[in-house]
Amino acid sequence: MVRTTTERHASVETLGRTSARFGLYATLILPMAFGLVFLRQLLEFRDPFVPWTEDAHLLLTGTEWGRTYIVGAGLALLAPVTFSFVRGYRRFGWIPASLIVLALGAFPALTGHANAGDGWLRASTLIADVLHVWAAGAWLGGLAGILFLDRTLRTGEKRGSRLLPSLVPAFSPVAIGGVATLVITGLFASWVHIPQLSALYTEPYGRALLLKLIGVGGVLALGWLNWRRLTPRLVQASGPDALFRAAAFELAVAQLVLLVTAVLVRTPPVM
Repeated sequence: MVRTTTERHASVETLGRTSARFGLYATLILPMAFGLVFLRQLLEFRDPFVPWTEDAHLLLTGTEWGRTYIVGAGLALLAPVTFSFVRGYRRFGWIPASLIVLALGAFPALTGHANAGDGWLRASTLIADVLHVWAAGAWLGGLAGILFLDRTLRTGEKRGSRLLPSLVPAFSPVAIGGVATLVITGLFASWVHIPQLSALYTEPYGRALLLKLIGVGGVLALGWLNWRRLTPRLVQASGPDALFRAAAFELAVAQLVLLVTAVLVRTPPVM
């Protein structure tokens, strides 16, 4: 019994360190991403008759977008530091790292279409947009994390060493909750920004939204097929490899949806 408990504790510690490494790798991209976001916003804000430095200072200090950006960029710089701390000191540090990631999930809402309008509608769209980002992160980020853990920790010597048979069933409720939240908040955002169905094919925003909806539907279909057909096969020798390949393809398709989303958030909504 002592040996079993010790082995289990070691396994949890290994999963924790590897998960923290995944978080570190992911958050190392954030400072560069925030730099590109600022460059894009500065180019749109740019006055050709004044120096770049003056425009940058005015954008950062004289606009609501800039003040929100400063906070977000600071958190983006802090995020990999906290994950490095988690990696080195085991469990301590997971709480601040998680809070920073959740706070960063509010940045798209505070700097995008959701922050327009007044009163209850503005509050509702902000909440829905933040939940939308969190749900996407829980579903797609969680799936990417599981694949990273399985790829990193597999020994290749025994099929029983694969992590997918134990991680996928535990992750399924999280994925289902994330998908449900995505659908509900996505429908709400569509209702807010699309006043009539004809705008889905007559307006640039509507066409981008329709393309995103088709892409999301495709990813959901892939996820459902993987869950229904491949999850039960995890007990078989070839099951983990089959699910790994299918889940990796699902994530690849999801990246295309994120590209469409990037276009969508830069397109003026239907008035």
